[in-house]
Amino acid sequence: MQKLFSLVKVANSLIGGNVLPILNRISQPSVTNFVKPVIPLVTQISGIKIKGRVRRRCRSCYFVFRDERVYIMCSKFPRHKQMSMKPKPHNTWILTQASQSPVRPW
Repeated sequence: MQKLFSLVKVANSLIGGNVLPILNRISQPSVTNFVKPVIPLVTQISGIKIKGRVRRRCRSCYFVFRDERVYIMCSKFPRHKQMSMKPKPHNTWILTQASQSPVRPW
């Protein structure tokens, strides 16, 4: 507070006038200076969660099987939606006589 009064005295001596009305306008923010919050028109719903293992979270959750994936849909809580990851292909090597026989031709 004392620093403010010393600043006012210095400003008065430099300008030669009264600085207090200017400082009062600066220190008191008006309502128009603030940004008014915007209310969203659409309710936000979270998307589908992608998980390695899906499970039911409530009684209204149900399973849907499509395109090698398992989906969990929920009519009561939309945030319970889940989708399983696609299974990785295991043992997809091309097996031939050259790669499987104990005797190599070379």
